[in-house]
Amino acid sequence: MRTYFIETWGCQMNQHDSELIAGQLREMGMMPDEAAETADLVILNTCSVREGPVQKIVSRIGRLEKLERPPAIGVCGCVAQQEGASLLKRSPRVGFVLGPGEIARVGEAVRAVAAGDRRVLTGFDAEREHNFQTIFRKSSTRGMVTVVEGCNEFCTFCVVPYTRGRELSRPMEDVLREVRFLADSGLKEVELLGQTINSYECPQTGADFAALLEAVAAVETLERVRFITSHPRHFNQRTIEVLARNPKVSRYLHLPFQSGSDEILKRMHRRYTQAEFLCLVRQIRNVVPDINLSTDVIVGFPGETEGDFAETLEVLKQVRFGQVFAFAYSPRPRTPAARYDLHVDDEIKKRRLHRLFELTEGISLALNEQLVGQVISVLIDGDSRRDPRHWQGRGEDNRVVNFPKTGHERVGDIVDVRIVRAGSHSLSGEATDSFISLPVHRATGGAA
Repeated sequence: MRTYFIETWGCQMNQHDSELIAGQLREMGMMPDEAAETADLVILNTCSVREGPVQKIVSRIGRLEKLERPPAIGVCGCVAQQEGASLLKRSPRVGFVLGPGEIARVGEAVRAVAAGDRRVLTGFDAEREHNFQTIFRKSSTRGMVTVVEGCNEFCTFCVVPYTRGRELSRPMEDVLREVRFLADSGLKEVELLGQTINSYECPQTGADFAALLEAVAAVETLERVRFITSHPRHFNQRTIEVLARNPKVSRYLHLPFQSGSDEILKRMHRRYTQAEFLCLVRQIRNVVPDINLSTDVIVGFPGETEGDFAETLEVLKQVRFGQVFAFAYSPRPRTPAARYDLHVDDEIKKRRLHRLFELTEGISLALNEQLVGQVISVLIDGDSRRDPRHWQGRGEDNRVVNFPKTGHERVGDIVDVRIVRAGSHSLSGEATDSFISLPVHRATGGAA
């Protein structure tokens, strides 16, 4: 097998795992193909947080089987860990199944398939390698860095502790070595990743997430630091202080609240109340008033009444998040909530989701419209998806900004852009004369 194609579903953790996989395949001499239809190997890096993506992956395997020249298929990610050997039975073209905890063994799996064997590699190795120098980075301006793997929260709706294992923090110095490597390579922003990142604790020194965040922001040539995902009950005053005093730390924070109802939060095993969540938001905004908050919401959790849903809407009205990621509840294997009674009808879930999005779209648009006329520092990622004559980048608050090219900028520059129009999901502007031209990126990767 000489060529590969990777399809990725799910969160930033999965996206970064795909970069790890791509790096290892390139080390073996394989090269990326432009399409699944012509690749020798197609890797499906999967997500099982919701039911829909699992069904899509099974359907995708079926379509790949029917190609004139069907490729070998590798299934990685959370569905791989969840389904294991059963995926081999679904299709003779599935050559290996590789859980998130065994990503470092993708080379072993590919060599086995090339020799006519099939492999199932699942489980969690506490001593697993993390060779960041072989990662094939997708972006030339931003790099993702894993800080915490797995999760210990065991929210009753969530499959992550079963598919990604128990929480494991990387040594702080190991994280800093990777960040320095990225900064020295020319990347200007890093995004620290963890399923519950603010529960980080260095296994060698006991340093908490606030200490790690401060140390990462101190890397001299780095311009910006982002992190995801924070759990409300682990967000402490020290982290708030780092947010407030360090301008390198992004004015963007993803803070899932999931439900506004105390009764539903209790059934979800979230271990905070609506009042405690709102108090945390006030504390953060008191010191970082311009912060752009985003969140996750689950609609139709078992037992959710119209009153419970109304409380969720009330939280959305009070907090006014910049972005809201909302989903209808679907039961996941092995989770306690899958055994709960009082299931909410699918039609009710759909209607509630529609009402929620109607509210949040209006809030997002109103917040973005407040930025019209302001000047925002934008890190250029590349061509706009809609018009190659425009650049696309992100502001310090992670909002997407598009603006016409002037011929003076290039990818990786930080440009001051005056906002002239606002939509619900992005901003449009015009470059001013002020921008920082950054050193040309020395490649650590590219498109997977």
